[in-house]
Amino acid sequence: MKREIRRIALAAGVVLIALALVFTGCQKTEKTLMSEFKSMTKSGPTAEGLTAAVSFLDRHIEGVTDVGASRLVLAYEDYALRYAQGEGPADQEAPLESWYLARGEDGEVHIDYRAMLERFGAFISVELNELFTLKAEEFEDPSTGDAQIIRSYEDIIDRALKAEKLLQEHKNDDVLRANTLEYYRDYLFLLLAGSDRTPVFDYETGLFSHEARTVYEDFIAASPDTVLADALIEYFAYLNNVDFSIDYSDPVENKVFYNTCDYIIERALKKL
Repeated sequence: MKREIRRIALAAGVVLIALALVFTGCQKTEKTLMSEFKSMTKSGPTAEGLTAAVSFLDRHIEGVTDVGASRLVLAYEDYALRYAQGEGPADQEAPLESWYLARGEDGEVHIDYRAMLERFGAFISVELNELFTLKAEEFEDPSTGDAQIIRSYEDIIDRALKAEKLLQEHKNDDVLRANTLEYYRDYLFLLLAGSDRTPVFDYETGLFSHEARTVYEDFIAASPDTVLADALIEYFAYLNNVDFSIDYSDPVENKVFYNTCDYIIERALKKL
């Protein structure tokens, strides 16, 4: 009787081991999933390809680590962006929402980062959450529109600081840094040079914006230990040298001004 029980237990154990091996063999590694997804998205983006890619994410996003999920989502972002910048905008009937895309007021197709966060935010890394939050904010309330700054200087400083914090906290993530540096550079340029329709120096009088000067001075006093504050301090050294005034009609002054802005921006980026 005991021998029979042992035989049954042994047989049951063998079955369980076999089943475990079968199910384990059916599970795909993150490396395999990433390879499959890259193969799906390496060619030119199409409507069918986007639908298949979203379906792939829905099936596998919950079964990978946050690192794996982040890589999958970033690969999808690249694929969807290529669609948006290619044939996408021409198709007025495309189901953009189901692909985490949206058509902006300018008629251009953009990534809907808020929708992506709602679907994938719980699975991707903390830093990618932060980057997508910054991108969502910029899409929903852009800093510029029609070559004009449409946010306050305080808002732009706040967004620049969020980008700076990301860059300082994640020095080894090349993809995240490349994305964030682009935003940080743009915000710095707006603060230092303005835009075509919102220059920091008045086109008629040549005088530096009183509003910008006040905001920048207050920020430097409140946050002196930031890279952004260092950049603005260096910028004020230039402003003092030109007595807070330039002549836009003078090509030499124009060149010196924009070269100075570029120099300050590059120095700030190197500190991050």
